[in-house]
Amino acid sequence: MGKMDKSSTLGFILLGVLLLGYMYFNQRSEEAYTKAKKAREDSIALVHKHIADSLGVSVKANTDTTAQKTAALVNTTQDSAQNAQRNGIFAQEASGEGQLTTIQTDLLKITFNSKGARPQIVQLLKYKSYTDGPLMLQNEDYNNLGLQFLTANNKLINTADLNFTLVKNDLLPDSSREIQYRLYAGDQQKYLQYTYTVHPGKYMLDFDISAIGMQEIINPSDTGLSLLWHSQADRQEADLEYAKRFTQIYYGVNNDQLDYWTLERHPNRTVNQPVQWLSFKQQFFNQTIIGQKNFSGVTYESEVPKDTTAPYIARTNVKFRIPYSPSADFSFPMRIYYGPNDYYILKAYHIGLENVIPLGYGIYAFAKYINKWLFLPIFVFLGKLFNGKWGIVIIFMTVVIRLLIAPLTYKSYVSQAKMKVLKPELDELKAKFKGDQQKLGVEQMKLYRQVGVSPLGGCLPMALQLPIFAGLYCLFESCIQVRGQSFLWIHDLSTYDSIARLPFNIPFYGNHVSLLTLLMTVTSLILALFNKNMTSAAAGQDNPMIKYMPYMMPIFFLAFFNQMAAALTLYYFISNLITIIIQFVIMHYIIDEKKLHAQMQEAKKKTPQKSKLMQRIEQVQKQQQTMAQQKGRR
Repeated sequence: MGKMDKSSTLGFILLGVLLLGYMYFNQRSEEAYTKAKKAREDSIALVHKHIADSLGVSVKANTDTTAQKTAALVNTTQDSAQNAQRNGIFAQEASGEGQLTTIQTDLLKITFNSKGARPQIVQLLKYKSYTDGPLMLQNEDYNNLGLQFLTANNKLINTADLNFTLVKNDLLPDSSREIQYRLYAGDQQKYLQYTYTVHPGKYMLDFDISAIGMQEIINPSDTGLSLLWHSQADRQEADLEYAKRFTQIYYGVNNDQLDYWTLERHPNRTVNQPVQWLSFKQQFFNQTIIGQKNFSGVTYESEVPKDTTAPYIARTNVKFRIPYSPSADFSFPMRIYYGPNDYYILKAYHIGLENVIPLGYGIYAFAKYINKWLFLPIFVFLGKLFNGKWGIVIIFMTVVIRLLIAPLTYKSYVSQAKMKVLKPELDELKAKFKGDQQKLGVEQMKLYRQVGVSPLGGCLPMALQLPIFAGLYCLFESCIQVRGQSFLWIHDLSTYDSIARLPFNIPFYGNHVSLLTLLMTVTSLILALFNKNMTSAAAGQDNPMIKYMPYMMPIFFLAFFNQMAAALTLYYFISNLITIIIQFVIMHYIIDEKKLHAQMQEAKKKTPQKSKLMQRIEQVQKQQQTMAQQKGRR
């Protein structure tokens, strides 16, 4: 097989290797619970008996109404006593249910709960879940936000358990809405205050914590207040495995990303350094807490359920340390982001939050630069041009990319044609220097130089496919623009299209059939056959591995792309169609082999100029030949 074919095959092998490289909480014991439950029932029964004896009433456990009321009274008394013991001057605020207040903008619908003074329910109005229902970024009681501190008499207070008083719910001049809660500490002059400001057209909330006159309440030895954030990531995407893989904790400081962890692999972590922001990120959305001043440290614990029927992907408990100094008027300004992983929205905040979007990672880390400066700007520009018809955008983008590499593609086809024309002369050299591969190599290079053929002429277009694949692969699996967008039979371009579900799972392939992947595979096979017909005359097909490799790669792609985002598969399907058309036109209507042969023969008469690459190749070949001769004399 010719060197051009070997280069193409090497490119396919490298691509395959890269693809293969990528594909590789406390329960109480029943005995203790039963014992505690029995002790509680025995205590209540004794109280029932004491009250019944004093009233002269016959009490039947679990049936007498008087007993039930007495039990409720006892429970309330016990709870009140426990609250008073646990919460001290905040005991009254620990009882009762919270009041809900809902604020809605064009982007967000947020329901605040006065218990904990926290956002309890957050809905993104511009997006839907994979079931076409409302997209709830927070929708469970598990979601909580509270301040934890030690009082002067050593009571550990958690504000998430306490009822705040709603003191303000005002519309501001810029149509923003400010909602303010206070937790009073015995009188109206001492309180904790939470202030939220919700802005129209923004996914970012302002969140300020203030401590007014609390310097005598908060233990002066407590130099760092703890902000406890419990959050639950509900399932938003159809592909559960992808969703888990992209459920991560990111943190940053000084406008730069420092690190991230995937919760499935790193459920617990401690960051012993200042943190500016921390993001609980899913594949296409994130919840982020940002401090105007740095947090002194962060600890998180997480749970990722193995049960695929669980309604959530992961839960996290994050503890931030807020630097605190006792004063009559302490404040700590923050912001909270509830929204999509949109690169340009996140980048506009100038804190490095856009780095939560994995535009390039792992062995494809280099792709983030290609996406940031080339593919993403082109993709977004075309999206505006075609009014968000993203299937058409992908097709048009494919055409643009093919046009950008068209000059190199043309040179590759010319190189193929030259190799075909040289076939008779190459056969003569093989016959003449049969058994002397070193000499044959030298003479082949000499012939290539004489007629102006580069044996690496077909490599560059194939080499370009690697960064293009890496860039588009990372782009489409995290690109919010294609999420939920349909095209033809494709329901969602951000995940695989499925025309049939299998009753079993095929290793590496999955349990569904992607029509788009089938079409891409067929066109890849056609393209491989086309390339074989064009080059078979230029080289021998003695090595079965090399001979059948172009047909093996499409079969590999059939399994690999079946799990990929339809946007990526659509790109490659259209790219294959364009390549087939371009090759047919160039090889049949542009390149004249007879004319090319004449030009090559004429070139033989001129003294060829050796390129540095050619000089280096000849030098290596001569060294190898000399070593072989010396070895033969021994």
